[in-house]
Amino acid sequence: MTRLLLLTLALLGTSAFAQPADHLVTHVDCQGYIAGCDEDFFQTELDFARFVRDPSDAAVTVRLVSEDTGGGGERVTLLFEGRRGSLRGRRDTLVTSTPAGASQDAQRRALLSRLGLGLVGFAGRTGLADRLSVAYDAPSAETEEAAPASDPWNSWVFQTSAQGFFDGQSQIASSSMYGSFSASRVTEAFKVSITPYANYNRTSFELPREDGTDSTIVSDNGSYGIGFDAVKSLDAHWSAGARASLYRNTFSNIDASASVGPALEYNLYSFAESTQRQLRFSYSPGVRVVAYQDTTLFLKTQEVLGQHQLAVAAEFAQPWGSVDVNASAFQYLAADRFDKYRLTLGGGVDLRVVRGLSVRLDGRYSFVRDQIGLRASDATDGEILTRQFELATGYSYYASVGLSYSFGSIFNQVVNPRLD
Repeated sequence: MTRLLLLTLALLGTSAFAQPADHLVTHVDCQGYIAGCDEDFFQTELDFARFVRDPSDAAVTVRLVSEDTGGGGERVTLLFEGRRGSLRGRRDTLVTSTPAGASQDAQRRALLSRLGLGLVGFAGRTGLADRLSVAYDAPSAETEEAAPASDPWNSWVFQTSAQGFFDGQSQIASSSMYGSFSASRVTEAFKVSITPYANYNRTSFELPREDGTDSTIVSDNGSYGIGFDAVKSLDAHWSAGARASLYRNTFSNIDASASVGPALEYNLYSFAESTQRQLRFSYSPGVRVVAYQDTTLFLKTQEVLGQHQLAVAAEFAQPWGSVDVNASAFQYLAADRFDKYRLTLGGGVDLRVVRGLSVRLDGRYSFVRDQIGLRASDATDGEILTRQFELATGYSYYASVGLSYSFGSIFNQVVNPRLD
């Protein structure tokens, strides 16, 4: 009986890994969210490939990692790796870019082009080679002549956005509006960005009274400001720059705040490897001038403060999953503010635990000791419930945990969108 059970398990394991002779079995892993990564579309367009859910079932795995470009678009790196038979150990890397404002169809077709091109290099080493052909779209003379010889914008990119959200019912109404504008110039040696923004939130509550009338409670707060960043690439690991900001935030009792300071960063790995791994250490000292709307708990209406921050960030995109974790320590440097600081740890981890099982962890925890702008006056019950003002706290956090498990047929990749 035991031998029969072991034989059955062995046969099941073998069938799970069997590779069809008429397709290249492929697993595509989009690390995080990547615009245009549409596996249903890939399956219908690449006839010679068959896509599976788990990388352990694939002859070829493809990891997609994206980065923002200086022009506001997206650059995606496709990392190919052979895992079985004659393909084992074979690797390739391809890159594609889409401009800012590209449609979803343009994004997925750009990925499809590089995905197909990369997979053909693997399929050509299998029995599929005799059924593959090569096509080339030659550019027309008009297209070549129309290509600009230089960039009239000198790498400067400008973006603007505005959003509004409104919802309500008979006793509650809320609205939120946000707008921003950015001007940035990004090159391999230097990058600079200037970003003004504005945000406003309002919520009103109608509370019935015993005498039949209604009492209205309104919570509104807003913030607006401008940020400036400039970074110089010193070598493959070191960067230096400066940061400045000017803003107002009614929720945090800030009438006006201005800060400026230098910044230094070191990446343990070369920035050329940024799509696969980063371990960055940064230090940012500075000075801040702040004026408060109301007198603070420390009986201040304005003050000048020194401050500094040390931060560590780790980002890894590997076959076993992805990691994006950061930690920071912030402290004020004024003589009577050395005990005002904040420690923060946060990020996300996406791991493949065993075959078919993935775990996603996200969160952030802050040990809070830097609330120097709290109002001296007590908040009313209504202001507390509607979160109109920042309240004293010793910590803040959020966390999420997600599990995903799949099993069954590894080859059923039929696309049928009826009644979706």
